[in-house]
Amino acid sequence: MIKILLNTRELQIPHNFVKLVKDSMIYDSSSSTAACVFFIEKDQGYFLKTAPKGKLKREFEMTCFFHKKGLAPEVIDYQSLDRDWLLTQRVPGEGANQIEYLRQPKKLINIVVEQLQKLHELHFTEISAINRTDSYIQTVELNYQKGVFNPNFLSSRDLFKTSYDIFDYIQEIKPLLESDTLIHGDFCLPNVILNNWKFQSMIDWDCSGMGDKHIDLFWLLWTFQHQLKTATFKDYILDCYGREAIEMSILEAIPYFEVFG
Repeated sequence: MIKILLNTRELQIPHNFVKLVKDSMIYDSSSSTAACVFFIEKDQGYFLKTAPKGKLKREFEMTCFFHKKGLAPEVIDYQSLDRDWLLTQRVPGEGANQIEYLRQPKKLINIVVEQLQKLHELHFTEISAINRTDSYIQTVELNYQKGVFNPNFLSSRDLFKTSYDIFDYIQEIKPLLESDTLIHGDFCLPNVILNNWKFQSMIDWDCSGMGDKHIDLFWLLWTFQHQLKTATFKDYILDCYGREAIEMSILEAIPYFEVFG
């Protein structure tokens, strides 16, 4: 976890949270520019996330839902003021990308895949979940118009293709993406919290909703390859999840969407 000690006097914290942060050590724990995350070192610890107004509402709702399913941390408070503020309880442990876990990749894969399967098997009629497939495709198409293009997700055989070629192919394949599974949407090892090899929770549910499971499977494969610096365990990961539940043509198409992500 990223921890940069902050001067609390310079922070503009809403009145609702002043008592909590008083006499506490506060750290910047942000991992992206989309939102700012403060770690409050008090009691068992808290995370206070802030983003532009309205941006955390869905994450608040989905985190509450998944907490009831044993997959997410407890939400303490949510305030939508000039900005959105989301306060969650820290769960014991660290991200699954810690070196002690990466040293035993097959053991780690078994644990992480089991939790992904639990997520994908949840009954979705209990929640009015956002259609992530629609928003996923909309983001891709908007970013294409903006000129966004990240070839790092492409295999070596595709590096010669232009953004136009790839976008044209996406138009053919996008009708095949389903919206029949509850997905995390950013299923990477830092977002899976383990404590002494025991699963604790998943975090950062802002991309979750009803979507295509192959998006999560793509990020599952990507995160292990990224962290281990090898694709050696790809087949093992797919076997653990269950190849009978995977459409390889769809899984292999997801990187083409992600170049515009």
